[in-house]
This record gives sequence, C-alpha cells and structure tokens, in this order.
Amino acid sequence: MNTAHAPEKTIPVIRFYDLLLVIGYTLLSVVFILVPPLNETPLRVILGIPLLLFVPGYVFISALFPEKKEFDSIERIALSIGMSICIAIFTGFFLTFTPFGVRLSSVLFSLTSITFLLTALSGVRRIIAPDWKTPRDEDDHHSDQS
Repeated sequence: MNTAHAPEKTIPVIRFYDLLLVIGYTLLSVVFILVPPLNETPLRVILGIPLLLFVPGYVFISALFPEKKEFDSIERIALSIGMSICIAIFTGFFLTFTPFGVRLSSVLFSLTSITFLLTALSGVRRIIAPDWKTPRDEDDHHSDQS
C-alpha cells in the first residue's frame, strides 16, 4: 500500500509581513493608549492617529484585494485612509446605540477587534489567492525560466 503524499506547499512568512506589522503596531498602540505612565506621552497621539485613520482601512483593502498587483502603493494608501475613516464613522455610529457609548475604551476595543478580524481575513485570503506573489517569488519565477 503506497501512502506517499504529495509534498505540502509551504507558505513563506514574507507574504504576511505587513499583516504581522499591523498586529504588532496595533498592540503597541493599545499599550501606549491604555497604560497609565505611557498614555501621558506624545507617543499616544503619534501612534493613535494611524491606528484610527490608516490601519483598519489597510487591512480591509488587503482583505478585499489580496493580490499585490491590483493596486500600486499610492492607491492602496489612499484607499486605506478613506476606508479607515468610513470604518471609524460607522463604528462610532453603531456604538451610540450600545450601552457602552462612544468612549475611548469602547472605540479602541471596537477598532482593535475590527482590525484583528480583518487581519485574519486578509491572511486567509492571501493563502487562498492563487496569484499572490512577492517580488522575491517573481525573481524566482524569472530565474526558473532562464
């Protein structure tokens, strides 16, 4: 009985470097926003503004369009800012109907949860997307054809 399996395709971590940076940045921002000695420093604002105006939109765009070739960097940044503003507005709108209201803790928890869920969705989409290539993958593909 032949039980040989086809070798499993490994997924390089470089495909997820930006998502790992998003997770790390989000956690760092939450620490600087909530921990008492740190939340009195200017870093709270410096880290908090991108957390509000860029990060949720970036992972949302990454989940919708997992392939790098669909947009260049400037388009991704512009779409990320626009989508982050929309996500923040709708989050605030829905929080007004909850008993938590629009407070720092409820907004931070909501945006962090949305960011983590969208980051997970982006990772799954990149695993499933057949044409997602890093620049390194492209170089390997060109050297194989030579």
